[in-house]
Amino acid sequence: MDFQQLADVAEKWCSNTPFELIATEETERRMDFYADPGVSFYVLCPDNGCGDNFLLGLPDADDDAFEEYSADVEEEEPEADHPQMGVSQQ
Repeated sequence: MDFQQLADVAEKWCSNTPFELIATEETERRMDFYADPGVSFYVLCPDNGCGDNFLLGLPDADDDAFEEYSADVEEEEPEADHPQMGVSQQ
């Protein structure tokens, strides 16, 4: 399927989802999608010789936001959902 046909199918798919097709790059065979509140992903489409495999990707996270998230996660103490069986808790 040529790239324009893939883009047309993507546009039709978007009409039934909260996502919008915000960019297409025919040279890279890439389509970028976005939905509020800030959810985005891209799809790399195969050329005719690659079969039906598509590559789904997520844009790079903002470094500052990632560092803040990582710091919050590291501060949290893991809590057990249930007592460990077979381990003495003296």
